[in-house]
Amino acid sequence: MKHYFLSLFLICATLSNAQLNKFDAKGKKHGKWVRYLDKFWNVLEDSTNAVYYRYTFYDAGVNVHPMGAGGKHKLWKMRTTVDTSAQKGIKLLDGDYRWHDPKGRLMYWHVLKDGVYVSYKEYYETGELHTFFDYTKHAEGQPLSWYMIEYNKDGSIKHEGFTKKDEKGNWPLMKG
Repeated sequence: MKHYFLSLFLICATLSNAQLNKFDAKGKKHGKWVRYLDKFWNVLEDSTNAVYYRYTFYDAGVNVHPMGAGGKHKLWKMRTTVDTSAQKGIKLLDGDYRWHDPKGRLMYWHVLKDGVYVSYKEYYETGELHTFFDYTKHAEGQPLSWYMIEYNKDGSIKHEGFTKKDEKGNWPLMKG
C-alpha cells in the first residue's frame, strides 16, 4: 500500500509539472513557467541559489506577466503576513508581500495566489500610488491580459487600460 501511494504521488507530481516550462513550435517559451528568485527577488536562471519561486506566463517568447520590483539591496526590507517558517526548501510566493526602502517607506506591494500574481502596486517615494496592476481583469478574449492604472503624483490618472496583444497579435514591450 505504501508503494501504491508513493507511485500515485510521483505520477501526480510528474503530470502537474508537465504543463510547466514548455516551448512552442518555433522554440519560444510558451505557457506557464517557473521563475526562481533570490532573497531580494532578483530573477535567477536556475534554482541553485533560489529562496523563492513564482510563476509567470509566456506567449510566443514574450513574458506577459513580468516581475514587479523587490528589494533594491540589502537595506530594503520585505514585510509579509505569510508564515513560511515550517516550509522547507524554496518557498512559493503565496500571499501579501510589501517591500520597504531603507527609510521605511512602502515602495512595492505584491499579492500572489499559489505563485501567480493577483495584483502589484508601486509607490512614489512620497507615498502616493504610482502604478496598480490588476491581473484578475482581462481584455475580452485575452486571458493573459491584465489591467493597469498609472497615476500622477497628485493622484490623478495618467494612463489606464489593458496590457494585451495589439491588433497584429503582438504584446507591448515589457520589463521584468
